[in-house]
Amino acid sequence: MTEEIVQRTSYDDVPYESNPFPQTHPQRLAALAALFGLNPPDIQKCRVLEMGCASGGNLIPMAYHFPEAEFVGVDLALEQVKVGRNVIEDLGLKNIRIENASIMDIDESWGKFDFVISHGVFSWVPGEVQEKMMAVCSENLTDGGLAYLSYNVYPGWHMRGMIRHMMLYHTAQFEDQPRKVQQARALVDFLAKSVPTENNYYGLLLKSEMDLLKKSKDYYLFHEHLEDRNEPMYFHQFAEMANKHGVQYLGESDFSTMLTSGFSKEVSETLKRVSKNIIQTEQYMDFVRNRMFRQTIMCKTGSPVNRNVTADRLEKYLFASSAKAQDDLTDLSAETRITFKSPKGPSISISRPITKAALFALKEVWPKALGIDELTAAAKKKLVEEGIKEVEKVEEAQFKQVLLADMLQCMTISLVEYHLWQGDFVSEVSEKPKVSPLGAVYAKMRPRTVNQRHETVPLDAALMNMIPLADGTRDKAALVEGMVALVKEGVLSLKREGKPVEDPEFIQTTMEKVVENGLNYLKNNALLVA
Repeated sequence: MTEEIVQRTSYDDVPYESNPFPQTHPQRLAALAALFGLNPPDIQKCRVLEMGCASGGNLIPMAYHFPEAEFVGVDLALEQVKVGRNVIEDLGLKNIRIENASIMDIDESWGKFDFVISHGVFSWVPGEVQEKMMAVCSENLTDGGLAYLSYNVYPGWHMRGMIRHMMLYHTAQFEDQPRKVQQARALVDFLAKSVPTENNYYGLLLKSEMDLLKKSKDYYLFHEHLEDRNEPMYFHQFAEMANKHGVQYLGESDFSTMLTSGFSKEVSETLKRVSKNIIQTEQYMDFVRNRMFRQTIMCKTGSPVNRNVTADRLEKYLFASSAKAQDDLTDLSAETRITFKSPKGPSISISRPITKAALFALKEVWPKALGIDELTAAAKKKLVEEGIKEVEKVEEAQFKQVLLADMLQCMTISLVEYHLWQGDFVSEVSEKPKVSPLGAVYAKMRPRTVNQRHETVPLDAALMNMIPLADGTRDKAALVEGMVALVKEGVLSLKREGKPVEDPEFIQTTMEKVVENGLNYLKNNALLVA
């Protein structure tokens, strides 16, 4: 497994940015499994295999947080593997290795894994490799283990596939890959401008794809649309393949997408009537949603899955939410309904005092997650402070049960996150702030880093230069001094009306604001550990 494969791939020529995917994290998979009544592996001491790990941007942060666990990555692109190995060395990690090998090389000698994951690979490999990936998800999985695969699905990809085929036709005349990407963008832009959108579904589709491509980076466009192979399938076909290999559908990484409650009453009732099992329900929901992409979690066939999710299963979870009260309402009394809206879109209208207080409490400590006991105490404290005397007559256990039921309701629309673990980070800026060593290493490499919640956080030039200074040895004044020095040295450019600024007072004032705003940004994005 240590021999290097000298076979250049398109991913060597156009490297795919390797980032953390929260939906693949062992705690995320374990949290869903426990929700459905399974007893998931101990994430602190598990074995994890990632197929197609690129440079380890997803796997390395996991290894950093779980030193007693073991992590193995495999990727065919040697240049990506080398980058990942360098990061592992920089962090001094001993519990992870990245193999330059083919997925087809994985056999019983690799051992059993508690979690087998692969994001953004399955739809882009030949059928025999897809079968091998599914076989690994079964044969190399422990009995209580969990597997995750993401893949493109129909019916949504029928329409996107049409755009892809047009791009492939047009770009076939160009040799170099940057030119192909540029021309693919140009083609869709031309089509979007040429086809009217008013009362024209085709025109609206083209405009939608153009808007998406404008936000997409070149590496994504190339590997998503211009690779030789991109083979979506219907969900029921994926489920049948899984069953053939001895694994079964458990659920989606986003719990809320599994529920029919998000549809109208008529649609929900029809889905229940026409579906004989969970596979049919999910397939019909894909038809209704025109779904393009799935992120599926699987377990061994025969696992005792219980889909009757009840609030009592949530006692061991941690809850987090950044939901904001609309219209800036803060009244906790039962007479006032408050609509809480998530930055992701979903909203819910609540009148129950304890639940409103709990959501306010979660917003205040975001991105930190709270266990049910801590959340109950924080909510009760808010009610007492508001002078709501009824709270004194209610037993603690009753409060907890009400909150658990309401947290479950909020989970169904992704208003509240649920976790079995959270990384170490502070929710207040300390006297001498310190960025996590993991975040600091990645910040040296590129204008984004990895936070303690296994998320990608974008960075500007100021933050990239401030992070190395925020190592726990400097207070705010020293950080400002360091940033001012970087401006004077020409490392950072500070301009006013397009001209370089040399006024010491202006530089000092500006850097004070930069440091203050920067520290709050790092705090709010779970990057400060002290």
